[in-house]
Amino acid sequence: MKKLLALMLALVMVFALAACGSSSTASTSSAPAPAESSGTEAAPADDTVYKLNFYHIFAAEEAGGHESLWINKAVEEIAEKSGGRLLIDVQPGGVMGSEEELIPQVFAGTVDMSLSGPSVWGTVGSIDAIGWSELPYVVDNYSQMNALGEILPDLTNKQLEEAGIDLYCLGAMSQGIRCLCTAEKFPVYGVDDCKGLRIRVPQSEVYMSTVEGWGCAPTAMSSSQVITGLANGTIEGFESDPASITARGQQDGFHWYIETYHIASLNLLMINKANLEALPEDLQEILITVFKEKCVEQCYDRVGANEAELEVIKAAGVEVITPTEEAFAGFKAADAPYRDSKIAEWGDEAIFAEAMDYVAANAK
Repeated sequence: MKKLLALMLALVMVFALAACGSSSTASTSSAPAPAESSGTEAAPADDTVYKLNFYHIFAAEEAGGHESLWINKAVEEIAEKSGGRLLIDVQPGGVMGSEEELIPQVFAGTVDMSLSGPSVWGTVGSIDAIGWSELPYVVDNYSQMNALGEILPDLTNKQLEEAGIDLYCLGAMSQGIRCLCTAEKFPVYGVDDCKGLRIRVPQSEVYMSTVEGWGCAPTAMSSSQVITGLANGTIEGFESDPASITARGQQDGFHWYIETYHIASLNLLMINKANLEALPEDLQEILITVFKEKCVEQCYDRVGANEAELEVIKAAGVEVITPTEEAFAGFKAADAPYRDSKIAEWGDEAIFAEAMDYVAANAK
């Protein structure tokens, strides 16, 4: 009898333990998964620090670089908003290489980010069509330029995606609008005064064709040769934006600054798309949002900055010529055939029309 009672007691304990184990398993499986919680529980923190490099040719902030000033503002804000999880190493002034050296590396992903003109990105990536904003008289004043700077990144990304290019445009930064500069004996009040003038331009079809449309003789040479060329009569003038003139000390080498406002220089800030998408989604959003905002702010701030640069140029004895409305229309009309032919050649009619609609509605 005692053995029977002991056996029965052992069986009861086994069943009890089994019941306890079954109850525990059911409780775990029925508990809600973290992703389906009420939202009161925070997701596990990602403490990984992600680092990007950003190399470009524009002057450092301490050297008066307007682009660098706003790039640094963006980098600081990104570090703050990410809680130090996203850090960007910026090397300005071409210390890490020229445009021709840096841009291919962004395409390859060995350099994460850089800043350059649309035509440079287009040439390296064999997608000349993204260079349409650098054509003459796409816009002809700073209000229009600022509006174009707002929409240009979205339009560029549309073109990049359609072409299957592994880049993402974060923003457009203004370098200013280029004007014609000539020696004292060659004042220019209209297109007729341009006939035969030897004008220095960069080694670029767009820039050469722009002054050629006015009747000038384009002369491709390094910007470092401008002062010497003006002094010895190799050239009668050149074209540039105010900040580039003062940065190179060229204000002492010419006499007339003619407000032709022929090419708006909006440089594209690009990141390798695969490297961007390798970041956590929250850091991607911070990076995209901050750079977009800071690039727009830079464009608007550039207006005042370039006005200050023009005052420096005038203080050196340079005289400003503002063409009459009729004369200004003459400059634009002379370049319209070339601009329109390139837009047609690149198949940019729809993109250009969308840009002009936005500029017309938002220029202020």
